[in-house]
Amino acid sequence: MRRKKRRNKIIFFIRRYLLNHRNYYIIMNPKIMDVYFFLKLIISFIIGGSAIAFIGWMAENANKKLAGIVISLPSTVVISYIFIAWTLSPKVIASAVPATIWSAGAVQIFAIIYYYISNIKIKNNWFSMGLSILGALIGWFIWALPFAFLKISNIYVALGGYILTVLISYYFLTIKNNTEDSFRSLRYSIWQKFGRALFAGLIIASAVFLAKVVNPFWGGLFSSFPAVFTSTFLIFHYYHGHKMIAKVTKAIPAGSIVYVMFALAATYTYPNFGIILGTFLAYLASLVLFLFLFKRSDKKS
Repeated sequence: MRRKKRRNKIIFFIRRYLLNHRNYYIIMNPKIMDVYFFLKLIISFIIGGSAIAFIGWMAENANKKLAGIVISLPSTVVISYIFIAWTLSPKVIASAVPATIWSAGAVQIFAIIYYYISNIKIKNNWFSMGLSILGALIGWFIWALPFAFLKISNIYVALGGYILTVLISYYFLTIKNNTEDSFRSLRYSIWQKFGRALFAGLIIASAVFLAKVVNPFWGGLFSSFPAVFTSTFLIFHYYHGHKMIAKVTKAIPAGSIVYVMFALAATYTYPNFGIILGTFLAYLASLVLFLFLFKRSDKKS
């Protein structure tokens, strides 16, 4: 009788332990972990691609003075942070933020290079687009990757690099940019919209994958990849020509502050409030700044 009671107690404690540590069991089981992780990648791909395609559509239909701020809204980084936090933990977001801020500076380099290469007089528009995007992406990688390879995790160093690049881009894209151009509203085929969503989804899924397999730092780096900029620039370049790129890039330096605001707020909100409330509060902070910049842009126009 005593042995039976003792056995029942042991079974009771084992069941309670497994119930309280079910997440640990999932992590320790490679087959279950692979399925969960794969599902999260698929969901991040679908939701991320759709969200970024929508942001791009907003930029194309907005006033072109405002478009640069719209495409600077935190989109890739928001979806990436949500799924990185879901896959790992909300607490790891703080370690990804320095890389995000640094690569936000790399986006400024991206915009400057695309703008100036697109202004080179090339008769073939496709060649001009290809050369512009290639040069811009090389510039992004040259600025962003050394930060990751050197494993610099100091947020003040990241902010210093960002401030430097945003001052440079403000000079070249805003002060020295006096281009004015008219535009017509565009309609895109289903395949064009699908292609944009596919590209954006791949970038976000890559950020989540790198955060899990390599390090959250790498996830933070790729969360700032200029997915919206790439698709939007190419569409504007194709339909409107290089002069429209000049008009759109004018507001990018100011708009990037909205993006960095989200990352800075996420450093505090994610570890303290979790994924849902942490995302909401961080985005609210960036949205308040966006509305302030929107009013300023509206007054100037």
